[in-house]
Amino acid sequence: MTDGNDGAVDQLRSELDGLRRALRTRATIEQAMGVLVVLRRCSPDEAFEALVRLSQQYNTKLHRVAHLVVGMFAEPGAEPLEAYLRRKTGADETGPEADADADAMRADPGLLAAVRALVAAEDDAARSRAVHELYRLLLDRGWVPPYEVLGPIAGERR
Repeated sequence: MTDGNDGAVDQLRSELDGLRRALRTRATIEQAMGVLVVLRRCSPDEAFEALVRLSQQYNTKLHRVAHLVVGMFAEPGAEPLEAYLRRKTGADETGPEADADADAMRADPGLLAAVRALVAAEDDAARSRAVHELYRLLLDRGWVPPYEVLGPIAGERR
């Protein structure tokens, strides 16, 4: 073989190795995308973008992040995704991002009051009012409820 052929063969071997690696990791990435589609109620493209963003944020290979996401939901009592990834990747928890995460984990007094009102409700009418108030607060904070919840709430707002 000539030097030109050796270079082409090396390039093809490298490409073949990359394709084999992609085949091994693709199933896990697809499973993680499915988890995120269900949890975040987003499109597969948005789920993939989220995985890429997490991979970059935690400086961890995409297939590793995907493996952690899938593994997280195979465990009972799953913790929040960001906390799980920080713990599993050993990411530093100091700095402004950690402060934002800590703020996100603090109890919301309005939500706590709504939950307490729901627990304290003694009849169906009070319970119904408390549930609707809790849903309203959750919606105000960005929660995307399932249709069974959203339908009655939307009907009341008309």
